[in-house]
Order: sequence, then structure tokens, then C-alpha cells
Amino acid sequence: MKKLLVLVPILFFLALAGCSKDSDNVVVAKVNRTKITIGDFQKQVADLPPQLKQAVAVDPKARQDFLDDLIGIEVVLQEARRQGLHKDEEFVKKQKLFKQEMERRLEEQMKNELFNGLFKKELAGKITPPTDKEVKAYYNEHKKEMRTADGKRMSLKDAAPQLKAWLLQKKQREAYMEYAKELKAKAKITIDEKAMGTLGKSLSEPDGSDLLQEQAPNLQDRTAE
Repeated sequence: MKKLLVLVPILFFLALAGCSKDSDNVVVAKVNRTKITIGDFQKQVADLPPQLKQAVAVDPKARQDFLDDLIGIEVVLQEARRQGLHKDEEFVKKQKLFKQEMERRLEEQMKNELFNGLFKKELAGKITPPTDKEVKAYYNEHKKEMRTADGKRMSLKDAAPQLKAWLLQKKQREAYMEYAKELKAKAKITIDEKAMGTLGKSLSEPDGSDLLQEQAPNLQDRTAE
């Protein structure tokens, strides 16, 4: 679809964006036996860049062009299925792997939600933001490290916002570690040393993905941004 430069009357844009849920199932077009509903259309519009999204919201021709694109995609998909490509061994394999990856990501997301929910419930209220005194003390203790990308010394004023954020993360981690230690003491935990040895051999090198690993604030990199 060609990009359209339009002046967007805000009321028309809100009219499209604010369609009620009752209209989601209204059929805009049929492609053989497949229906394209208002809900389907809006989900696709939501992924557009802001300028195109606004154009589709207010310009009838832009909406028609976008619908034509959706219809074109649908007829191609239908033809692929007609030719049996959806039963192709390689496609089925990729589809299975994709589903497994999506399930894994969903599971990890739910774990993160549970973790953050309990953290907020049990610990967030007990963690106090770092004070100016704490920031100053850390700065003075590590003054030699407080440098910009070109090697210039950073002042306390320039370093303070980043130090405050990092010190808060440090406090959060310490609180989490202490809380986890208490829970571990109550849990029945067994570790298979043989399996750990096998795991060590299977890992060629650390991937550095431990989000909870404590690191010093990288002031040089942030200053260079």
C-alpha cells in the first residue's frame, strides 16, 4: 500500500479506534469461505506505522486499499493450502517448533508475572529508594571509575541519575536474595551432581543471560548514547 500524507481529524480517528466490541464480528468481506471481520481488520491496522494507521482511519480509499491487501494475502494463503503446502513435512516441522517456542515464551512470561507479583506484594514496600547521601558516598568511593566515553571525569551531578537507578536495582536484588534464601530454607531441594557435570560439558561457554547477575553501572556506555 502506498504511503498517504493526510491531515488527520482527530474525531474520525477516534471513531475507528473506538469501535465497540459488538462490531468486532461484523463481516467486512468474504474470501471464498473465509470471513474478514472488523476485528480482524483492526488487529492488522494496529500493526501499521502511525502515519498509515491514521490514513486508514480517515481515508476511505486507504481503507479499501488496505482491505485489498488483506484479501490478496488471504487468497494466496488459500492457494497454498489448496496445493497442500500446509501438509509439507518441512512446514509441519517448522509449525511444531514455532508452537513450542510460543508456548515456552508464554510460560516464561507467566513466570515473570508471578515473580514480579510476589516481589511487589512481599518486598517492594520494604525497599527504600537510595538517598542523595548514599549516592554521594558511592560516587566518592568509586570516583576514579566515573568517567565519560572519552575519559573525562564525571561530576556527581551528571552521574547521580544513573547511580540512583543502579543502587535501587542493587537494593532490589539484595532484598530478593534474602527473601529467596528464607524460602529455600523451608523447601526440600535436591541437586544431582552427576547431571550438573553433564550440564557443564554441554555448555560450550556462558551465554550471559542471567538477568539477576549483579553488575556495576556502565556509565561510559550510557553517557555515549
